[in-house]
Amino acid sequence: MKKQVLHEKNEFENVRYLVEFTGERYADRVAYSYRIKASDKEIQKVTFSKLRDDVRALASELISMGVAGKHCVVVGKMSYDWALVYFSVLSAGGVIVPLDRDWAAEDLTDTAVKANVAFLFCEEDLKEKADAIAAAAQLEAPVTYISAKTDERPLSLLVEAGKKKFEENPDAYFNQPIDNMGLSLLVFTSGTTGKGKGVMLSQNAILRDMSEITPYMDFAPKTVGVLPPHHTYGSTVMLIGHAQIGSEIYLSSGIRYVQRELKEQCPGHMVLVPLYLETFYRKIWANIKEKGKEKLVSNMIKLCNTLKIGRGIRKKLFKDIHAAFGGEVKMIISGGAPINPDILHFFEAIGISTLNGYGITECAPI
Repeated sequence: MKKQVLHEKNEFENVRYLVEFTGERYADRVAYSYRIKASDKEIQKVTFSKLRDDVRALASELISMGVAGKHCVVVGKMSYDWALVYFSVLSAGGVIVPLDRDWAAEDLTDTAVKANVAFLFCEEDLKEKADAIAAAAQLEAPVTYISAKTDERPLSLLVEAGKKKFEENPDAYFNQPIDNMGLSLLVFTSGTTGKGKGVMLSQNAILRDMSEITPYMDFAPKTVGVLPPHHTYGSTVMLIGHAQIGSEIYLSSGIRYVQRELKEQCPGHMVLVPLYLETFYRKIWANIKEKGKEKLVSNMIKLCNTLKIGRGIRKKLFKDIHAAFGGEVKMIISGGAPINPDILHFFEAIGISTLNGYGITECAPI
């Protein structure tokens, strides 16, 4: 079967090239949008050109600090600061080591020490865990806090210092060597057969991964990001994949707010794990049963499948269900574990193309 090309295929030598490309190609498009507090009415928006400028600044400061070739642990939920650290460390030739913010302080410390951490970027709300890591590890600089609310070495200080360095000597940034085939990401698995083990990935691996699949995926101009960033599925697909095609990511404030955010943001596609799909599925059917429409919906699904009705008509027939996702979702990609076939068939039946992908971390992850 001939593949339909939906997006231009672009290949990148390293992450720095990707950042520069997106900053020029998609300059005024929004790369990330988010609320500082979940209750805020105002939504912060960061364009691709702003992202590029911030990466230039932060990476310039990191280069001056000696980050190149060093292991940089980052702990926190998905946020603009987290994404900025990710792109900047890689653009500076460093090695990023993303860890799960929900791990106990002891586990985080043991893993960080095992990873030979030299620099630590941690969410300010996790300061006690950061202190535990700093006490056990031989850090080459004080802890830098992301999503900081105080003046205790926030990430913004490094960005501001780096702006001046980049202005005075941009070549230090552009000429910083990056081994795109060498170790750039050290990702610890979930440890289903024991303690998590570090998987070594290169920039070439994650960039080629996305370059090969994004042309054929029906990614929309906007999505809502709900996945944690410490897995390659949450970082490679969300950060690298969406940047390559200039797609906006609204960064969710958390699982409590997802339903409201979907209705507000109207994403065209979603990148999820089965747990989210299972939760949506249960809530949808609970609502259907509450309204006494279980038999009607089941018969409509059978009719659509029998007559092979197109997705456009299915969207109209099941508009109330689509409205719960903002009314614009055409595709859901699920990964990390198998999906119950009944759930997969249900979403397909109501007109949302649902792809069940799987790839181990060693595959970066596809």
